[in-house]
Amino acid sequence: MSIVISVEPPTFDITQLRELWQACWDECSEIKGEICAFHGQRGFVIQPDIEQYNRLSEQGGLVIITARDGDRLCGFALGIMYRALHHKLATCGNVDACYIEPGNRSHIRGMIKKIEDEFTERGADIIAWPTSPTGNLYSLLKSLGYAPDDVVMEKKICASPPQ
Repeated sequence: MSIVISVEPPTFDITQLRELWQACWDECSEIKGEICAFHGQRGFVIQPDIEQYNRLSEQGGLVIITARDGDRLCGFALGIMYRALHHKLATCGNVDACYIEPGNRSHIRGMIKKIEDEFTERGADIIAWPTSPTGNLYSLLKSLGYAPDDVVMEKKICASPPQ
């Protein structure tokens, strides 16, 4: 079967992404290793703030892209639209999370194109992809014309909340 990449409606039940979201977190944990503020504490079950994502969706600020092999979800991208705080005339699209199962990674360019198209259709002036410079996505985005900009420095100042 071929992979179908789609934009989901605001009514999409984001909890359907839980398993893939966890796989994304786990893989990022491996890629980032010691360079992450969660170093030594990344192997936990994530707890996405579903209510916050739903509020963003209700306000038209959430972009949900899915990749399906038949009825089975095999990838997703979540994007957040917002007005830039430093440049009030600019609208930004920020990719919050992106993951596609290893066996379907040949479709990552299609997912990138789909989220770029959706951000563009919604009026984005700039698209940002937080990514680790040691991951494969970083090199791919550079080859597609993205440029590294600011580096996000993290410092964990408190213990992780209990699971």
